[in-house]
Amino acid sequence: MGSLEEKVVAFEEVRCFLAQEVNKIAIKCGGEAGSGIMTVGFLLSKLLQRHGLFVVTTNDYPSLIKGGHNAIHIRAESEPIFSHIHLVDVLIALDQQTVDKHYREMTSGGVVLYESEVVTIDPVKHNRSDVKLYPVPFLTIAKELGNMLFFNMAAVGSCMGLIGVDMKELEPLLLGKFQKKGDDVAQKNIEAATKGCLYVKEHFPEEFKTRIEKIPQNDKILITGNDAICLGALRAGCKFIGEYPMSPSSSILSFMAAHEESYNIVVKHTEDEIAAINMIIGAGFAGVRSMTATSGGGFALMTEAIGLAGISETPIVVVSSQRSGPSTGMPTYNEQADLRMALHASQGEFPRVVIAPGTVEECFYEAINAFNLAELLQLPVIILIDKYLSDTMVTTPMFDPDHGKVNRGKLIVPPDKAPVGYLRYQFTQDGISPRAVPGVEGAVHVGTSYEHDETGFTCEDPVNRVRMVDKRAVKLKAIDPAINAPRLYGMKEADLTIIAWGSTIGPVKEALKWLGNDGYDVNLLQVVYMEPFPIEAISYLLRTAKKTLLIEANSTGQLGSLIREKTGYMMDYSLLRYDGRPFEPADIYNEITKYVQKKS
Repeated sequence: MGSLEEKVVAFEEVRCFLAQEVNKIAIKCGGEAGSGIMTVGFLLSKLLQRHGLFVVTTNDYPSLIKGGHNAIHIRAESEPIFSHIHLVDVLIALDQQTVDKHYREMTSGGVVLYESEVVTIDPVKHNRSDVKLYPVPFLTIAKELGNMLFFNMAAVGSCMGLIGVDMKELEPLLLGKFQKKGDDVAQKNIEAATKGCLYVKEHFPEEFKTRIEKIPQNDKILITGNDAICLGALRAGCKFIGEYPMSPSSSILSFMAAHEESYNIVVKHTEDEIAAINMIIGAGFAGVRSMTATSGGGFALMTEAIGLAGISETPIVVVSSQRSGPSTGMPTYNEQADLRMALHASQGEFPRVVIAPGTVEECFYEAINAFNLAELLQLPVIILIDKYLSDTMVTTPMFDPDHGKVNRGKLIVPPDKAPVGYLRYQFTQDGISPRAVPGVEGAVHVGTSYEHDETGFTCEDPVNRVRMVDKRAVKLKAIDPAINAPRLYGMKEADLTIIAWGSTIGPVKEALKWLGNDGYDVNLLQVVYMEPFPIEAISYLLRTAKKTLLIEANSTGQLGSLIREKTGYMMDYSLLRYDGRPFEPADIYNEITKYVQKKS
């Protein structure tokens, strides 16, 4: 993927931190698990977002219950941004590993805020004359307030003092986060942050190279992909969630549980993933919009039941957030290697929809589409995301609450009655049968994992078998082509077309922005619907492309092989990453400049 020095050079060709700037900053905070790193990141991210900035916040943590190095990276600018970067202006070091691991990521003129009791700066190992070192007594401040837990708030305050953010901006956030623990706890957190802020201002008065100024707010929110899916599910009328927690999907369960009473939904923390999917199939059979969420290992356990949803034509939504495999793999790190599993999960052949949103905005709107398609087509819908998209907080325009009307398809619910001669699996021209829920007068309700006839009763007749397989398969043709169409960013004709999917879209769009500024002619083709695959649209776009570059986070180019399977087209070049980390825009920038020239 290139050395760190190459990444720095590539990035600083397109945006340099050397001159003093306003409202452009990258902050990293690191420390041991349990030291409140995520809280520090959340508070600083919200502060910057409330100053009107666009924010992208990513995290890095090992799969340990206790200990290990955690880090969170915050990037904020006044113009739209799409990805993290691999550079740091302010490094908040709460342990030695933070300095050792991330010191070389510092930009020229950057500042390290560190606790000198636990961090040692080695003049040989950390030899950077262009980086400033500011020791701040985080632990002493915490001790004075009577609890060592307050040291991370002192760190938040020290960063605010450095970048010029008023403490008054932080107080409402701290009150909202800590007041449930009591007024005393909330006030001491505020006091710790205030002391950290004042210490930096008094002991290091030199003007920092970047300052933060409040700008007018637009209707923007800061949200993760998981939370955006939850909001989309609630907007779509989801009423039952059965889930066994598995990182990186676990926050979906906790989000829904936290809003259970407000939205009148039922949330069940199941004993395992098999129970979770069988519960949502039962809910779907009863006419309730239902969802589960998991990761690769949990999804593998669900595959037999996905087949049950397929043959019984029961609508369900399954969120699968990919992580590094196989088996347990690296459970807190990123990968896009479960595409083929999602497309072919379970035995036999039956239709399913597989949606791979690439942004938090798409997570919201495609979640709505997922529930509508599940009921319209009476089949399982899989939303395929990954750790990077699940966990990354991104500033995005406020979602449109009026987007996407609820479409329940051919559903019959009380007090309506079933038509005379009702057949649950009636052969129809579009393959979609009327679906009556239990309690509808005049309907016989049969659900089975066996092949069946129109009534739902077991039938192994060969003629019936062929008709039923064909009936189920034809349902996908009912999807509006506008829904599963690919998305093209940039000019239709370009010197190079990038093909990507999922969370890789963010770093690619960031690289495209830099490339455009530098005079390169490159566009992006994003595939969102993996099934049904938009064969005609993608075939046309690839036939007219001058050169193509496939970018995805796996070792075998799974989207590339799917495209070749469906269209016969083979990519000219590929850039694959499978070390568990998301793509860096600088890597993409470097790769693209190998294949295209700047416009004169």
